Amino acid sequence: MDARYLKAIGVLPDQDKVCGRTLKAFCLRHRVILEAIESPFINMKSVGDITPLDVIMAVRILSTYDKSKMVGPITFWENYELHRMRMSKKRLAINAGKIIAIMIECLSYPKLWSKNKECKEKSKSGENIPWVLTCVANNVRNGCSLEEAWTMPEGEAVWMSISHAIYNGAQINVVSSKDENMMNDFDEIINRFKESNKKN
Repeated sequence: MDARYLKAIGVLPDQDKVCGRTLKAFCLRHRVILEAIESPFINMKSVGDITPLDVIMAVRILSTYDKSKMVGPITFWENYELHRMRMSKKRLAINAGKIIAIMIECLSYPKLWSKNKECKEKSKSGENIPWVLTCVANNVRNGCSLEEAWTMPEGEAVWMSISHAIYNGAQINVVSSKDENMMNDFDEIINRFKESNKKN
């Protein structure tokens, strides 16, 4: 069985505690809300710019699936944690690192063969629909409840959506982790062969 799939379905529902709150598995709802507030946790290239407030907001969002609990004024406890991170860059880095680790743990996607130019041109008709919505809609259409589609770990949701698409006739080829290892071994053998021929 594919190692990436096993990792996707093996995510525990409740993760580490950060700032006194137990974080949930990172899901598509979390992604959309973090994107809406332009959180640096979504764009991993700007991790060095993470502030204590970014951590507090990410913790608030990732500690629940209830949208109504993701908004509102900063609480007394959140202010206390903000102050602690402002006083200690180490604490800020540890908390940010835990959030990133939890997110990465939930992002075990299938690896797909790259599309050729013709396939890319055919897919342009749906390119204005966010991929998150496509994933949720596909899972709901195939039997998941709306809440389950939004809140299951993101990697698992993507695996299910791609499986449904393949079952319904989509031309998607998944590279298994076993195939990938064999290709890497083959590449290594070819490279060793080329190196030995250079010496002769």
